[in-house]
Amino acid sequence: MTIVVYEDVIVPNSVILAGVSGRQMRQNIRTQNQGGYASVNAVRDVTLREYQLGIAPMKVDAWQAIEGLYEITDAGAFGMLLEDPKDSSVTTAQGALQGYMAGVESGTLGFGNGTPNYGIRKVYTAAGSSRKSARAVTRLKGTASLLRGGSPVTIGVSAGNAAISAGPSYVTFVADTTRSLTGMTLGATTTVTLATSIPGLVVGGKLWLQGMAGADAALLNNLSHTITNIASNVYTLSVNTAGKTITSGPAAAHKYPQPDEALTWSGSYYIPVQFRDDNLDWELVTGGSRDARMVTGPSVYLDEIREA
Repeated sequence: MTIVVYEDVIVPNSVILAGVSGRQMRQNIRTQNQGGYASVNAVRDVTLREYQLGIAPMKVDAWQAIEGLYEITDAGAFGMLLEDPKDSSVTTAQGALQGYMAGVESGTLGFGNGTPNYGIRKVYTAAGSSRKSARAVTRLKGTASLLRGGSPVTIGVSAGNAAISAGPSYVTFVADTTRSLTGMTLGATTTVTLATSIPGLVVGGKLWLQGMAGADAALLNNLSHTITNIASNVYTLSVNTAGKTITSGPAAAHKYPQPDEALTWSGSYYIPVQFRDDNLDWELVTGGSRDARMVTGPSVYLDEIREA
């Protein structure tokens, strides 16, 4: 079953300061032919982190903090949180939101997509290159600061506000504006007539629809659609509904962050981790009185938990 992460169980700084090592992991299959030409098949293109604790001798009290984590999480049956000692914060230049629609990533990283739901990402770059790689952040430390088009986003329930789920963390925007549908025409493109026009929507923008009825309503419901024409309160959408069975019913249209609006964030975050092994090995490397004793862990590994 999916691993439950205890949000209130955090690897203490005393354990990190005592010494930790780690590595980033991908999964590629590499081959090389007789001529020396190499090829690679990327099996998993998502980076996961691994941490090794107890690599340096530590006081007994620090070691007992590890034992406490081990017992509370049932040796990794449950997860916990760790603050990566070298990578745990995001600036506005590094933080981007990624649109989600129908449960999958949608739209351009760092910009709106006419949808309410967004994943939280940290963007990595290579010096001198415009290439970017985005890492999903699912466990925030404190409250993130959200920016929409460079302006702060209020955490709340009013129009244009947003909410951040506790964990895994996602951003959900409240609609800027909502209008009821008063008419609809199906065809190679789809036109919808709203009670009144929605300010701020332009050709090339996105309109979110929900509440449609009929056998083919899923073509329109809970999706954002590209606007190809606007005539007062009549919006032409790029979706093809020719020959489909859809009725407007009590349908509504919403305006959410648009493709020309940058969506960024800043803040700190944790890594969800679990003990790799059921066993916890230890070694007493310095004897003497309790205050003088030093302990190491030959193979105490924590593996990052990838969350959806």
